[in-house]
Amino acid sequence: MSRFIKVGRELVPVSEEVYQAYYKMGRRARYLEEDVKVGRIKVEGDKVTFVDSKEDSIQRLMELGADFASNQLVEDIVADKAEMQILQKAMAELERDEQELIEAIYFQNLSTREIAKQEKVSQPAVVKRHKKVLDKLRKYFF
Repeated sequence: MSRFIKVGRELVPVSEEVYQAYYKMGRRARYLEEDVKVGRIKVEGDKVTFVDSKEDSIQRLMELGADFASNQLVEDIVADKAEMQILQKAMAELERDEQELIEAIYFQNLSTREIAKQEKVSQPAVVKRHKKVLDKLRKYFF
């Protein structure tokens, strides 16, 4: 082993593969913290504007007040997004009246009693319809 990584005050011998991975990881961290482009200046005649970059450094974003103290793991975020995609596909498969019922309950925050009053049906009928729609949606997740 001809490569070493400094851990605290000690030099630890490592294989070439570990050495390369370690320094590649370190370089990526420095890139995200310091080197990412922060934007450019655009000049059009007399007008000068600053155009933000699509990339930004963590350090600059934190200086601007961004909060990265979320306790949510990356895996949880990915799982949430995947579930949202499944839900969108499932919603697209519902009948128009079923979609309207879900929208009324979950997006407009209407109660089943309010929906029943609007549609001039009994509240138990709306509850039964709601349960059927949820059962349909559940099939997409299991």
